[in-house]
Amino acid sequence: MRFTGKGLLLLLLLLPFSAGAADLQEKSRAVIKLYITSQGWDIRQPWRKGAVTNRVCTGFFIAEGILTNAHCIADATFIEAELMGEANRIEVGRVAVSHDIDLALLKLKENDLDNLPEPILFDSLPKLRDRVVTIGYPVGGRQISYTEGVISRIEMMQYAHSNQSNLMVQTDAAINPGNSGGPVFSDQSASCLGVATQVSRGGQGIGYFIPTPVVKQFLLDYKDGVIDGLPGIGAYSQNLENPALRTSLGMTEGQSGVRIYKVIRGSTVEDMFLVDDVLLSIDGHPIYNDGQVPFREIGKIGLAYYFTSRQVGESVDFTLLRKGKVKKIRVLLERNGFSLVPNVPEFETRPRYYEIAGLVFRVLEPRYFTKHNIAKLRRYTRLTVGDIKGLDEIVVIGSRYPSDLTKGYGNNILNSRVRSVNGHLIGSLTDIIEAFSQPRESGFHRIELIDGKRIMIDIAELEKQESSIKERYAIVDSSYNGKEIVSGEK
Repeated sequence: MRFTGKGLLLLLLLLPFSAGAADLQEKSRAVIKLYITSQGWDIRQPWRKGAVTNRVCTGFFIAEGILTNAHCIADATFIEAELMGEANRIEVGRVAVSHDIDLALLKLKENDLDNLPEPILFDSLPKLRDRVVTIGYPVGGRQISYTEGVISRIEMMQYAHSNQSNLMVQTDAAINPGNSGGPVFSDQSASCLGVATQVSRGGQGIGYFIPTPVVKQFLLDYKDGVIDGLPGIGAYSQNLENPALRTSLGMTEGQSGVRIYKVIRGSTVEDMFLVDDVLLSIDGHPIYNDGQVPFREIGKIGLAYYFTSRQVGESVDFTLLRKGKVKKIRVLLERNGFSLVPNVPEFETRPRYYEIAGLVFRVLEPRYFTKHNIAKLRRYTRLTVGDIKGLDEIVVIGSRYPSDLTKGYGNNILNSRVRSVNGHLIGSLTDIIEAFSQPRESGFHRIELIDGKRIMIDIAELEKQESSIKERYAIVDSSYNGKEIVSGEK
């Protein structure tokens, strides 16, 4: 058979694409559509649940089960999967969830199905400009969808679901609502490179997926049956791009690194790091003055990259500069949760609260942050564990249901940390419950807020009115401490 030059060129272009397309067509059988019903707790009335919502996401079979995004199944009450070749949807159960890195592992509740697809295997971290294909069930149709693009960027980025920084890959392959949790494949090798997760609101055609190293970290994390989450070290660092700052720390020409400016009390490095230590390298890799480390041939990436594939309990080696002397130190990685206000909402968990006289005391966590109170509450997110002795969590008055008992106390008492109740300093919700349960001789409960405001509640009137307040506002359970209903009906 004879080909013209033009015909030969066309054939050469088509052959590799057709082979890749055939592989992806076969692997798409492992991609499933998830129908998710969710019902979270009502934050303003934490004794009841909020509205029921429905969403569609994508998942896919791997050796360990079905992989998808954690944000897809957050607060999920019922999950069904639609498999290719199956007439009916199949109920799906939860196996493991890591909201830190937005990944979840599920399983079919029917395990006797025939002809299940081959599980998808993961490849290594891709390179810039590699071509990729996303497969999933975005909005706009019932059939599976394919979109193509290239790898645009690989760096440490903030995950929208958890607000935590981790390794992320950017692509211009279209990722839309419904694509979340679906696989991203190499167009050349048809191997899986990661899990589609989010898009940029500030740009056009910018999508992101969670790459293989993070997926493998999650799967290895769950092997012992417990999700420990992202590893980290109990210290905060400052970049050293200013030459005067470097000189003040005794750094010499050719040295680069970051300055330790805060060490978390109770962390594994509390007795190992000192303020003004300079971290020069991690596991033999130099740390640059901008807080980045070498990445591949000529690139740079954030220092936390070297935690991406590690597990809580593993170690990293640092070289540091302390008062002009170079030291080597081995640091045990611990769970990256040093903020007094948790980084990630406590999905699926009933909010902890205590109600008295129509005042609802709440433990502060991200579900409580709304456009109405975020400005006032943001200052609390800067507090870390051990900053204030005895302060284990932030308790605020989250809601006020008006009655004669709280007449004159407007909404300006909301969202400030409770300093004390009846003279007892408050460091947790348990302290609130215990303080109100102690006998009082004065005849009043006295509440002091961190901003100086004071609330007085007449105890005799409280005994007369508390039941009617509950009835008026349908407060079924009066308090919840995380384990049990403290008082009221279940």
